Amino acid sequence: MAAGLVTAQQTLTGLQPMQLRRDLAAIADLIEYAFAPSLDAAGRSAIQEMRLISRTGALLWALGRLNKAMPGLSGGFVWYESGRLVGNVSISPAESLPCYGKGWVIANVAVYPEFRRRGIARRLMQASLDWITRHGTFATLQVEADNPNARALYESMGFITQRSFIRWRRPISHHFLPPMNPADIRPLIRRDSARLFTLAERVRPNESGGLGWLRPTEKKRFRPPRLGGMLGIFNEHRMFYWGVPSESGAELDGALLAEQRFGLSTVLFDVLVAPEHQGELGAALVNHVIRAVAGRHQPLVTDHPADDSLMADVLKGNGFVPERELVHMLWR
Repeated sequence: MAAGLVTAQQTLTGLQPMQLRRDLAAIADLIEYAFAPSLDAAGRSAIQEMRLISRTGALLWALGRLNKAMPGLSGGFVWYESGRLVGNVSISPAESLPCYGKGWVIANVAVYPEFRRRGIARRLMQASLDWITRHGTFATLQVEADNPNARALYESMGFITQRSFIRWRRPISHHFLPPMNPADIRPLIRRDSARLFTLAERVRPNESGGLGWLRPTEKKRFRPPRLGGMLGIFNEHRMFYWGVPSESGAELDGALLAEQRFGLSTVLFDVLVAPEHQGELGAALVNHVIRAVAGRHQPLVTDHPADDSLMADVLKGNGFVPERELVHMLWR
C-alpha cells in the first residue's frame, strides 16, 4: 500500500486541490525560491514554520488540526508536473474585510521559471476564482509594483487596482530630531471619533484600499480612549491617537495613529492629512511620531499611498527608506 501511494504521488500531473499534508514542504520551497528578494524576517519565519509543520504534519493531520495550524494556507490549488509541485496559489479567508461581504485573500502565486509561459499561473488563478465564486463575493491580492506580467494577468482576469502603497522604514537612529510644531497637535479622546472617522473616509476610502493591506477604514479602528493619549496599555498592543483640529473645530485637518504591538520594538503608524493641508502639516505629524513615540530607540514603519509625493519627500527627509511598493487589487 505504501509503495502504491508513493507511485501515485510521483505521477501527479496538472491542477490539484491543495492538500497540506502532501504539499506543504514543497510549497515552502517554491515560496522561498519565488519571493526570496522580498522576504522579510516574518516571511522567513513563516517558511521555517511551514517546514516544521510539514515534518510533524502527520500528527496534526491525525488530530484534525493541520489547517488550523496554518491559517494563511487554509486552501488553494497546486500544479504538478510528473510528481513535482511547480506552481501554487494559496487562498485564505479575508476576515478583516467585512465591508465587502465574505471574501478571500489570494497569495503565494508562484510558478518555477522553467515552467512559466505555459498558462499554469492562469489555470491556477482561474480555479481559485471559480472556487471563490462558489464560496464568497470577492477576492483580494497584492502584487509587486515592478511585476508588470503578474499585474497584466490579474487585470485580464477582472481584478481592478485599488491603490499602491509603499512601505517606509526608519531604522533606529542616534540623531536627535529637534521639535517641529507649527501645528496644534493634541491627543484625541473618544468624542473625537466621528471627526477622525470622517477624515479617514476622505483620505483613505475603502474603494482606494483603506488604510492599507487588509486594514479597511471602519469605525472601530478610529475610537480613541475616553481620556485621550494611549489606549490598551495593559493589552497586547498600545494605540496612540493625535489630531490637528480645523480653525472652526468642526473637523480635523490631520491625524496621527500609532501602534506598538507587544513583544515588538517597531512602531507602526499612519498619517492622515486633508488634501488642502498636505506638506507642512504632514511634516509636523511625522516629526511628532518620531519624537513622541519612537524617539531614537525604536524603528518606525508606515505603509503610505504611493501617489502622495509630498509625504514621500517628508519621509525621506526624516530618515525613512522605501522598502517595497505593493499594488492592492480587488476582484468581485
